[in-house]
Amino acid sequence: MTIDDTLAPLHAGASGESPGAPIWSTATLPWRLAEIAGAGALAGVLMILLWLDVRSDLTEAAGQAFFWIKAAYPAGVALCALIAATWLARGRPGGVTVLALAGAGAVAMLVAAGVQNAAMSPAALITLHWPNALVCLGNILAIAAPMLALAVFGLRDVDLLRPAPTGFACGLFCGGVAATVDGLHCWQGTYAFVGPWFTLAMLVSGGIGAGVIKLLARRRRFLAAE
Repeated sequence: MTIDDTLAPLHAGASGESPGAPIWSTATLPWRLAEIAGAGALAGVLMILLWLDVRSDLTEAAGQAFFWIKAAYPAGVALCALIAATWLARGRPGGVTVLALAGAGAVAMLVAAGVQNAAMSPAALITLHWPNALVCLGNILAIAAPMLALAVFGLRDVDLLRPAPTGFACGLFCGGVAATVDGLHCWQGTYAFVGPWFTLAMLVSGGIGAGVIKLLARRRRFLAAE
């Protein structure tokens, strides 16, 4: 499949070659997800500016290596999830392998987090993780929610070969984009915090995507069988 083949459905209405072609399909999925990411990232920045507040030390933090590691980790997960969602939706092999690559990055972050956690006292761990962890989870999921809702709405009528894995990849993608944007607000600067809680937030977003899209696929097949 060439890039022209992939883009053809996007221009069908203007060219008149294929009137009524669906905006959401397995062919257009990466483009739709990219559009959702752009809109969702902008909405997330506005959410931070108007509600959560930009971290007060952003300029100083941007000069530190961990700030960029903290951004690169969820961004890398989002990229892997985008590729995986595309391949899974199109029935191409390798989608699960790409998800495993994202999992390898998560394992590396969690190992680093475990090392840091082991070096901290119980009191320091409690101070670090509670209630900051719940706030972090809530913020990332709040930023991811509009993107996830749009993805689910768009895929509701798309006949996916593997709806649950594809839904998981789409949800993981939304969570990764949201976690990347949340770095503008989240002031935490340790593997001990970012490793477990950013990872959990992305997994929760992926789980929601898998569950909802799987349910919609079952509903669609049930209605088709009637």
